[in-house]
Amino acid sequence: MPTTNLAIGILCGMLAVTAVFAPRVFAEDHSQDQSADGEKATELLEDGLDALSDHAEDSGRRLLGRVVSDFPGSKEALRAKRVLAALDRGERIPDERAVIRARLAERTDQYRRAFLIDVGDRVFFAENSAVIGGRARHLIENQARWLNARPDLAVVIIGRADDGGSGPASGALSLQRAEAVRERLVAAGLAENRIEIEAAGTADRLALCDDPLCQAQNRNAEVYIRDWRIDRGRQSRPAVSDLPARTAIVPLSGPRPEPSEAVSQ
Repeated sequence: MPTTNLAIGILCGMLAVTAVFAPRVFAEDHSQDQSADGEKATELLEDGLDALSDHAEDSGRRLLGRVVSDFPGSKEALRAKRVLAALDRGERIPDERAVIRARLAERTDQYRRAFLIDVGDRVFFAENSAVIGGRARHLIENQARWLNARPDLAVVIIGRADDGGSGPASGALSLQRAEAVRERLVAAGLAENRIEIEAAGTADRLALCDDPLCQAQNRNAEVYIRDWRIDRGRQSRPAVSDLPARTAIVPLSGPRPEPSEAVSQ
């Protein structure tokens, strides 16, 4: 009997623990499902509005109808209903694409901040070199894992070369650095068609200073997340001048990375 009572006690304890943690796990999974559904609904709604703007009304109606049927009760479904009702009344289509694009742009900014905080967005190079060091290789592998977990994201790699060379030489070196990072990302499993490269040369400096060690921060390649899902299939490679302005890096008062060695942050 003591053995039986002990077994019953253990079983009751296990059931109690399950009762505590199971709802939490279910809630987390359910939250993730809702987030994924929200992204799909937004994409479908945008596709429908794109079709209507291209005067493909039948296709637009079909896509908006899917939003209503597949995601009932969602904000996207309510918007789709309003657009369909306006079409039925022969009215002009409500201009909701700007709202959707603003939301997607905000989401892209959130991805960029998370990418910077979680893994880092750039690697640094030794002077007049495009060789990737050990720490940089580790960072790039982490970048590839982070991006592969978010398959809707595409990136542009911006190579920079403030190494004191001529304009053409700096442009060529910055291109080699961008290509080196792309090769490592692809080797780490990131699809090549998700990557573009840009050679900035000495333009678009991140560090505005005269100290050689501080200027070494401009010898880098940055992995920059492109706009999320906007104009899918019609994107051209963004020029450095078209990218959002970055905050300049001021000289640091503490120890700086040695420029003689490729480092990653």
